[in-house]
Amino acid sequence: MKAGDEKLILYTRNWCGYCTMVKRAVAQLGLTLEERNIWDDPQWQTELMQARGRATVPVLRRQSADGKSEWMGESRDIIQYLSHYRETLES
Repeated sequence: MKAGDEKLILYTRNWCGYCTMVKRAVAQLGLTLEERNIWDDPQWQTELMQARGRATVPVLRRQSADGKSEWMGESRDIIQYLSHYRETLES
């Protein structure tokens, strides 16, 4: 997937320090992505469980135009990916 050709969705929940860390990075990078709080909608938690087998957050879902998804956990990995993603958009 190329940067800009994919939809980015961040799965989070309330009271999650790692989620807050990722959301701050998103804001600092000036990115806009869809956030899905798994406590707000049971369907979002179900999506996460079906894809990853657990409801641990934060998770970044990278969805291509053809509907294929790649799922990324670990807040530091997500932040690193988003930093690279932003650089790719600028070039």
